[in-house]
Amino acid sequence: MNEVNTSKICSDILTEFGFPNESLISLVDKWKFFVGECEDGYDWDYSEYRNELKVRTLIEHILNDKRISASNSLHDLILEVQKNDALFKCILQKENHIEGENWWDRGVLEFAGDEYCLYMKNAHGIYVKKI
Repeated sequence: MNEVNTSKICSDILTEFGFPNESLISLVDKWKFFVGECEDGYDWDYSEYRNELKVRTLIEHILNDKRISASNSLHDLILEVQKNDALFKCILQKENHIEGENWWDRGVLEFAGDEYCLYMKNAHGIYVKKI
């Protein structure tokens, strides 16, 4: 499969999910930025956190497409996703999880800002260290 076809498939998938102006590259960049924010101590509220996690879900929809997984042209981007997944897993609490469809949805940050910490305590009874 050539790059043009892969790009078109990604574009079609993202358009189907309501994100026609995004690309796999832009999503991977956003995932990397978000993971970096979380490593520094996520300083926004939980609803914003959940909204930003949608980027990883969109990436997953693309990666799960059989035409994409059969392609070698996205190898470097897939490695970047895996690298950031590993970084993100390192800053999630090992003992606490919440309900969610994917591992990133179920994860609870080790440390974050006041609003995230307060939400986790009130909604789930989970202690999150404040930054």
